[in-house]
Amino acid sequence: MIPGQRHLPMLVWAARDIQRRPGRSLLLLGSLASLVFIIATALLFSQALKTTWSHLLEASPDLVVRRIDAGGWAPLPMDAAMASVRRIPGVLDPTPRLWGIATAGGLPVTVVTAPTALPAGSLPTVPAPGPGQAVVGQALLPVVSDGHLTLVGRNTLTVTVRGTLPADTGLATHDLVWMAPADARRLLDVPSGHASDLAIRLFRREEAPALAADLATAFPWPVAITTRDASALDRHTRAARTGSLAMLVGLPAVLALLLIVTAVAAGVWSIPQDLLRAMGWSTADLLRLQMAGAVIVGLPAVTIGLSGASVAVFWPPAAGTTALWITGGQHLPALVLSRDGALPVMLEIAAMVGLPYLTAVFLTTLQGAAGEIQSLPQVDPWN
Repeated sequence: MIPGQRHLPMLVWAARDIQRRPGRSLLLLGSLASLVFIIATALLFSQALKTTWSHLLEASPDLVVRRIDAGGWAPLPMDAAMASVRRIPGVLDPTPRLWGIATAGGLPVTVVTAPTALPAGSLPTVPAPGPGQAVVGQALLPVVSDGHLTLVGRNTLTVTVRGTLPADTGLATHDLVWMAPADARRLLDVPSGHASDLAIRLFRREEAPALAADLATAFPWPVAITTRDASALDRHTRAARTGSLAMLVGLPAVLALLLIVTAVAAGVWSIPQDLLRAMGWSTADLLRLQMAGAVIVGLPAVTIGLSGASVAVFWPPAAGTTALWITGGQHLPALVLSRDGALPVMLEIAAMVGLPYLTAVFLTTLQGAAGEIQSLPQVDPWN
């Protein structure tokens, strides 16, 4: 007999047994799917956030130098900074940058002036802003009035909105305002010949900590230096903390669902076991029947839960609401996250939920079958 044909009758029997108890089966399926959805949404969001940040940081400089004084951040003299940096071997392409924080309609925004501050893929569809113009992220559209945007920084400036940044770059550009350098200097009160910071690329990236120490003593004023590895570690930590907190918040619901799954898995048989044994069924047959039924219910439940979590995390209209739920208030419109690394996380979640579920069904069935055998009447063959 072909091996697959040997298991087909058991699967058919298990499917008919499930049809005899539709309420119990739907409750079990819904509980498992909800459990998978809760766990998968939090873990997939954390993984996707970490991967997306890693991709964005790949294009960032190796070192960022900021001038500081008694009041905190201070504008950086470009000529003096460039002369100090060029004396350090291993430093490539030092670039002064002009950017800062302002508000628009009560919303905090990031003002940038260089197209290199935008993520890859956004420039081909975005026209460069001229004097008095700006290109804004999707989050700024509600505060744009008659095509104009009023920004408040060290000074107040009203610009004409020439275009918007693509929705699929929302994680990096949702609160971004790209404007001409002269307008940004007036808004942020940065004098001519000064920059916000200095972006540095290195010949050997692994030498960043050592070169950061050399750079700290090369400038004639105090500076704060941030490495790309430190930024990446901070982003990864924040992503892991986001997923962990979401899991802790959903823990009571997860425990309740586990109790439902355990109670339903220990439910009564639609056909008494003693009748099945009278028909010639063995303990192994009873185990195969229950395991087949568990797979018939569990596989669609896991698939539904993972599919729902994928939609909640990776579909832009839903991803913004998911971010609002998980982060506790950070609503990111048209959030687009990377799908890299999602498959291993899905397999891990399927194993986390599926294996305990199958184990519970197996042990419950085995215990019930053993108890059924012990409860059978003892027959004396000599009487």
